[in-house]
Amino acid sequence: MRKEHWALLSLGINTLQALAKLIAGLLTGSLSMIGESFHSLSDSFSSLITYFTLRFSEKKSEKFPYGLYKLENVGSILIAVFLLLASYEILKRAFSLQVRIKEEYMAMGFVVISFSLLSSLLLSFLERKAGKKLNSPVLIADSYHTLTDAFGSSLVLMSFISSYVGYELDRYFAIGVSLLISYTALNILRKEVSVLLDVSADQKTLSRIRDIILSFEEVLEIKHLFVRSSGGRLFADITLVVSGRDFLQMHSVVDRIEEKLKVEVPQLEMVFIHYEPKQEATLGVLLNEKGEVSENFSNTSRVMLLKKGEKPQLLTNIPREEQKLAQFLMEKGVCIILCRHHPESKEAKWTISKYGAFVWETQEKNPYLAISEVAYNFSDVQTAHKERKDHRPI
Repeated sequence: MRKEHWALLSLGINTLQALAKLIAGLLTGSLSMIGESFHSLSDSFSSLITYFTLRFSEKKSEKFPYGLYKLENVGSILIAVFLLLASYEILKRAFSLQVRIKEEYMAMGFVVISFSLLSSLLLSFLERKAGKKLNSPVLIADSYHTLTDAFGSSLVLMSFISSYVGYELDRYFAIGVSLLISYTALNILRKEVSVLLDVSADQKTLSRIRDIILSFEEVLEIKHLFVRSSGGRLFADITLVVSGRDFLQMHSVVDRIEEKLKVEVPQLEMVFIHYEPKQEATLGVLLNEKGEVSENFSNTSRVMLLKKGEKPQLLTNIPREEQKLAQFLMEKGVCIILCRHHPESKEAKWTISKYGAFVWETQEKNPYLAISEVAYNFSDVQTAHKERKDHRPI
């Protein structure tokens, strides 16, 4: 059954119990039975709240793009308030004057209260089980409210039994039940108010999500992992450091992570993953025999590599063929290639594109003036504009 169907079932049973207890209470003259009938009416009201909460909590609109999931938590808080009221009623009844029960209707009272006790216990068990299966906090809260009706029924039953044997013990049971109900209500309030304040998911869930992410060898680091709970759903905001420089490949990895998370953690409603590459961007300047920026790939004899925070590195043993040179640069982690023209080889162009790098064409022959064009911030390289030097040694 769906969640709202359980709420309707609870509403029907609680309403039936309320009417039966009211009739039996009026016939037997039992004040506790009459009071318990009003307790069942409050159960019916909470079940009605549960139904409407579940019915509309998943509605999404332009104004509420994430849905109204927190209505379930609001509904749970209202049920907790009813639990506190029920606790007060039972406690007050425990200290009230005893009312003599009419013996001629005592058998009917036993039947009604026994039916109420058993049906409440069964409904509470089934509803709580369904709430855990369907991940619905409001169903779980309502199951505890239904359980308090069973406690109330047991109180009335003890009142009938004690009256039958001549002992009055109901007030002592009432105090214990009232304290237990209050404890349950306060726990629900603590949990649901935390959710409304965007409390983080529990540590077990966070560890599970972390293990799934780290199962991908491309993930080098989890920088941020924020998972909040809302209406039985989870919303994740994650920042990862992913290996590689090909952003298409990195995006594919992130898509697979998101898909696996949603399969293995069904409560995840939305997953936002931000990713960044591990490697720092590297600039490669193609140089000819004169130490100037190469006219094209084919007349390159040396390559100067520049990386933020590191000293420039000059490579002399390089391949001369365009495609091989392109592959060589990609293996060195070059992201930006400074040259006066793009390579003519289609294979070289494809290799550069596949790795997510690109060629920056420049008309400058001086490599440092060319570097200044791309505004690359190197701690050990001062541009020719700053130094006013047009011919720095390589």
